Amino acid sequence: MTKTFSILAVLPFLFASVAFAETPASGSAASADHQAVDHAAWHKKVCGEFYARQAAHLAYLEAKLDLTEAQRPLWAKWKQASLDGATKHRSVCQDVAPKGDTLPPAPDHEAMMEKMLTAKLQTLQATRPALVALYDALTPEQKAAFDQAGGHHGGHGMMGHGMMGGQGQWGHHGQQN
Repeated sequence: MTKTFSILAVLPFLFASVAFAETPASGSAASADHQAVDHAAWHKKVCGEFYARQAAHLAYLEAKLDLTEAQRPLWAKWKQASLDGATKHRSVCQDVAPKGDTLPPAPDHEAMMEKMLTAKLQTLQATRPALVALYDALTPEQKAAFDQAGGHHGGHGMMGHGMMGGQGQWGHHGQQN
């Protein structure tokens, strides 16, 4: 048991050293390529994929919940409101796209974030009544599945996987995290 624990304790250091060894040195060709990211193209791609990811999440959640016939109309209303919000997000995201291969200056970046957050707030406000009605109609087991699957992020994914979250649009040097 102690031997197994010792081996497991060393593995993170081994993987970290391998990752460090593969990191390009500052000023190297690989580092220069990393800096030459076309931020506008990357941003457009992220914006375009957002709706698809939200639709996929909602399809997964619907299958996981195994809704009753009585719950289906409530689901349909919330799903449509969420997809409408995802459509709005995609549109706003494309409207605030950076230009060229450089990151926007800090004031422009903050203005972009403000537009995205305003759109998120509007989506949250628009979807909340349908979300509450659906959630109230779920069984305790369905509520647990909904919560575990991140159901409340369907159609609003900007914070968890958007510009503010760990897999956000504004990752290091415009690279998707």
